[in-house]
Amino acid sequence: MSDNGDNAATLTLCRTIRGRVRIINPCDDPTAALDPSKPLGYNPVQHLAIALGCCMTEFARRFLERRNLPQTLMATLDWQVDGRRCRISRMDLTLRLAVTLDDEERHILDRMMNHCPVHQALHGNVPVHIHVQQLDEEELRLAEEA
Repeated sequence: MSDNGDNAATLTLCRTIRGRVRIINPCDDPTAALDPSKPLGYNPVQHLAIALGCCMTEFARRFLERRNLPQTLMATLDWQVDGRRCRISRMDLTLRLAVTLDDEERHILDRMMNHCPVHQALHGNVPVHIHVQQLDEEELRLAEEA
């Protein structure tokens, strides 16, 4: 995964009813520690994506909890880095829930997620687009394993 130049990058994490968060993609490479040419850990942009994903999924989890809805969810973050300007040009968050929300619930969720402090810190500097979808069966199984 590369996020330098004009490349896009992706990171997926999941949060379960137990409150556990697991990063699914990129997968950790256990052999990386043996190869000094491979970087260890996440780069700063990946850390920012993880922070945004964790914060937004926590707000979404609270929304679901208050409505007694299943709290298992996944977030995929995609971003674009403009290497010439050395800045993040966009971040997209796709939030996948175990339930389908009606229009009113979706509106309330959007308002709640706008209170995320990481999202607020990015506001005006990096466009963050939020999409909400339903988890498919494979994603639900994967998220429940976390």
